[in-house]
Amino acid sequence: MFGYIRPVKPELRVKEADRFQQVYCGLCHAIRARYGRFYTYFLSYDMTFFALVAGCGEQTTDPPCGRRCDAHPLTKRPCASADAALELAADVSVLLTYHKFRDSLADETGPKRLLAGLLCRIGRRGYENARARLPEADREMVHALDDLQALERERCASMDRAADASARMTAAVVPPTGDARERVLRQMFYHIGRWVYLLDAAADVQEDMEQGNYNPVVLRYGLHTPELTEIKQPLERTLERSLADICMAFDLLEVRRDAELIRNIIFLGMPAATRQVLDGTYQTNGGWGKHGSL
Repeated sequence: MFGYIRPVKPELRVKEADRFQQVYCGLCHAIRARYGRFYTYFLSYDMTFFALVAGCGEQTTDPPCGRRCDAHPLTKRPCASADAALELAADVSVLLTYHKFRDSLADETGPKRLLAGLLCRIGRRGYENARARLPEADREMVHALDDLQALERERCASMDRAADASARMTAAVVPPTGDARERVLRQMFYHIGRWVYLLDAAADVQEDMEQGNYNPVVLRYGLHTPELTEIKQPLERTLERSLADICMAFDLLEVRRDAELIRNIIFLGMPAATRQVLDGTYQTNGGWGKHGSL
C-alpha cells in the first residue's frame, strides 16, 4: 500500500535478500491466481512483510519455483511456492487496496476523485471475492474506515484518534484464532498501522498543505509551512513508541522461519524509514526506479 516496510539490504545475507524477493514475486502470483492481474499492480513491500509474518510459524520453507510474469516474460524468476500464508496475504492485500480506493474517493476532488471511482468500479469484483473469504476482517476494516472518514470530515486535530482508526484496519488482518499468538499479532499490526499512518501523514505534509487536504500532523502542530524541523523530536517520539511496541510483540512470537529477515525489517528497516521521512531524504523503493527491486 505505502511501501515503507522494507528491509535494509546491506544488512541482509544474500539468501535473505533472495528470500524477500521470492516472497514478493510469490505474492504477486498468488494475487493474480486468485484475483487476476488488476490487483497485482498495487502490490507493496508492506504486504510482502505481512506474508512473511503470516508464515513465520511454519517449520519449513518449500523450495522456490520458477515462474514467468508480465514483467519477466522470457525468463523464469524464482518465486516462493504457494502456501496458506501467501493466499491469506493475497486476500488481505485486495481488501486493504480496495478500501484505500474508497478512502481516496471520499477524500479527493477533480481528476483524482474520478480515478478513485474508476478503480473502485474495476476492483469491485475482486473485493467481493476477498470479502467472502475474510468477512470478519472486512467488517472491521469498514467500521474503522468509516470512523476515520468521520474524523477527517470534522478536521480532527488528534493524531492518536486518526491513527487509531487506521491501526484498527491493519489489526483486522490477523486471523481470529483465539490464542495468545493472535493477541500478539494484533498488537503488532495495530502499531504497524499506527506507525504507517503517522509516517505517511508526515511525508505528505507539503502536498496536503498545498491542496488543503486533511492531515492530522498539520492540525496537531498548527503548521503554517511544510518544514518539520521544529516538530521533528515530538513526532519522532510518537513514532518510536509504536516501533517499540512492534519490537516487543515480535520478541513474544515463536518464529520458526524467516526470523532474521523479519527482524531486519522491524529493527532496522522501519526505524530507517522513520529517520528518512522526518529528514526529507526518503525515496520510494530506496531510490530504485523499478518497483519491487530492493
